[in-house]
Amino acid sequence: MNIKIKAKGMTCPSCEMIIMDELEEQEGVKKALADHTTGVVTVDFDESVIDEDTIKDIIKNEGYEVD
Repeated sequence: MNIKIKAKGMTCPSCEMIIMDELEEQEGVKKALADHTTGVVTVDFDESVIDEDTIKDIIKNEGYEVD
């Protein structure tokens, strides 16, 4: 499954790396791409292993707001 999540608070490429690295460490996440210019995080994941709410919680735990 592929989702796009709006994340507020990303201001630079380092923010992108923080989110991508944390998400890609999670079992079930195949690929994560964050773009600080648009505020969008795109996540490709196996929904039988991890769900959208957990992904959003991970982003929130890194200090970003999620819509």
